Amino acid sequence: MKKIGFYGGTFDPIHFGHLFLALQLAEYHRLDKVLICPAFCSPFKKDHSPTASAEHRLEMVRLAVQDISCMEVLSFEIEEKKTSYTIDTIRSLPPAEYHLLLSEESAVSFMEWKEAEELARLASPLIGCRKGAPPTSPFLKKGFTPTKSMEISSTEIRERLKNKLYCGHLVPAKALDYIERHRLYSR
Repeated sequence: MKKIGFYGGTFDPIHFGHLFLALQLAEYHRLDKVLICPAFCSPFKKDHSPTASAEHRLEMVRLAVQDISCMEVLSFEIEEKKTSYTIDTIRSLPPAEYHLLLSEESAVSFMEWKEAEELARLASPLIGCRKGAPPTSPFLKKGFTPTKSMEISSTEIRERLKNKLYCGHLVPAKALDYIERHRLYSR
């Protein structure tokens, strides 16, 4: 059975930090493939909608991963056009051995996710941790993975783009070209 990583997020915009984490977890755990799934609307950000439209974010993700052979874009949550719950997306996928790829920051709130324990059973979490201390939740300890990090945030990138600062070291070139062509984050 194929080992597939599932990496969801707002990706507003996607950046090298996202890709670096996903690649490290995929290589360390010998995953066959990583599904990158942009959320239409995160349940944790209902009162703060993404800056870029769902369609723009999906296209940026497609462009960012198109040359990475182990990565594939999953558009399910964007197509659903509603609040995205990871467990619903995982349940919609064909049978495989799924692993939920999480950053250290995402793992902190994991137990607040919809049906967190069931989600951990359906897609065992793999957490990229750089600080050395494993998560305290029993559902997360097993997937603790020491990783290196890139201190990048989408918020910081949006601010840099708004101020017309260089971002080629933060965002994949094709995604950055798309951002510039469509004047995303310029206001």
